[in-house]
Amino acid sequence: MKTSLAILFFLAAAMVVYPVMASASPIAAKETLVVQRIRLEGTDRELGMGIAEFPPNAEKPRHMATGPELAYVLEGELIVQVDGEPTKVLHAGGSYQLAANVVHVTKAGPAAAKVIASWVHVPGKAFNILVPR
Repeated sequence: MKTSLAILFFLAAAMVVYPVMASASPIAAKETLVVQRIRLEGTDRELGMGIAEFPPNAEKPRHMATGPELAYVLEGELIVQVDGEPTKVLHAGGSYQLAANVVHVTKAGPAAAKVIASWVHVPGKAFNILVPR
């Protein structure tokens, strides 16, 4: 009888906890560390360069950048999911480029990732804009 009650208690607890765990938000990537910025003469834009660190399986949610960007994977594995395109898996030494306003998600693999990126944007305006599904 005690065993049956223990099993019932365990199952009830699992039914309460599992939906909460299943709906948990993905781990967020760290804020990109901006290491350089330079004005692009003759324009209202600047070129930025930064390092993005992703803990294991962390992601930058679905978003678009308001300017073009280039990125190089320094360490680990990065998964790039661009709307309407096949998913790309990049390892250390791999790179990618995105035009302005391309909706995408970037996510680390299980071993984390470190990326150096450059981008062009208008200073004082948001660069990354979240795009809901």
